[in-house]
Amino acid sequence: MTQIINIFRRNFLKKLIALIAAFIMWVFVMTDQDPAITGSYTVPLTISNAPYEFIPLYSENTIKIETRAPRSYFVKYDANAFRVYANLENLGEGEHKITPQVVMPQGFELIETFPKTIDVKLDPLIEQQMPIEIRTSGSIAQDSSIREILQSMDVVTIVGPKSYVEQAKKVYGNVNLSGNTSSFEMQIPMRAVDDKENIISGVRVVPSVVTVSVDIESGSKKKIVPVVPELTVASGWELTKINVEPAQIEITGAESVINSIVTLKTVPFTIQTGQRNFKGSLKLIIPEGVTTTEEEVTVSAEVIRKAIFRDSMGN
Repeated sequence: MTQIINIFRRNFLKKLIALIAAFIMWVFVMTDQDPAITGSYTVPLTISNAPYEFIPLYSENTIKIETRAPRSYFVKYDANAFRVYANLENLGEGEHKITPQVVMPQGFELIETFPKTIDVKLDPLIEQQMPIEIRTSGSIAQDSSIREILQSMDVVTIVGPKSYVEQAKKVYGNVNLSGNTSSFEMQIPMRAVDDKENIISGVRVVPSVVTVSVDIESGSKKKIVPVVPELTVASGWELTKINVEPAQIEITGAESVINSIVTLKTVPFTIQTGQRNFKGSLKLIIPEGVTTTEEEVTVSAEVIRKAIFRDSMGN
């Protein structure tokens, strides 16, 4: 034991200097061979601690992080080794600016994130009931006609962030009639759209599909019927010289439907007080299952005061 201690004591200063020099040389070599460099990763943004009663809407889906580490680390680690999240704990409804939080492997130094902050909006989760509209596209066979179209429900529920749900103006589904010669049933997806018919992707329609039954009758009948304009005027006035162009319309449909139709009426229209002459286009009220050669007609009329009759006593 004494001999071992003497070995360390002999020329101790020289040995210490040699050890320090070796350490410095090792640091120099390692620094030269694996220097610290900067690099960047693009990492998906995740949301943490979002209040359950809100839907978070945020401006960025990915965050670019700039880091510093030895060169070998950038070979060893890819973007999957990093996590970037926005902590929404204790935040309420409305818009917020959040600084992204970054979790990195040991040995990395965070320099900066791009962007430095993100805009997050906490939107209440709501639902709203809306009636559905069934639309058709294509045409059935020429010798067939549609008797009626039935749907399994009339109302669906839209679920999503408040600001998205409030954009919804209607919900519709489309039935393709092309080439069908007999009755059929199908499930069609429901779409919520805004006032410009753009589909709102941020909401769910519940249920997402509706069953539609199309009753097709083989064989169709044509018939020409007169058009009756539905015009009204203010009290004390009356209409004269009423003219409709065209005065008659050809209708086509299932015989059971066509036989019950005697006339086609226009949508009701009230002529403004003081207007002595009227001329305008009015849409026809077309029964379900009926097709027509025209969808609107031109109506003209004169407006005159009602005649006032007095008896022989001047009353």
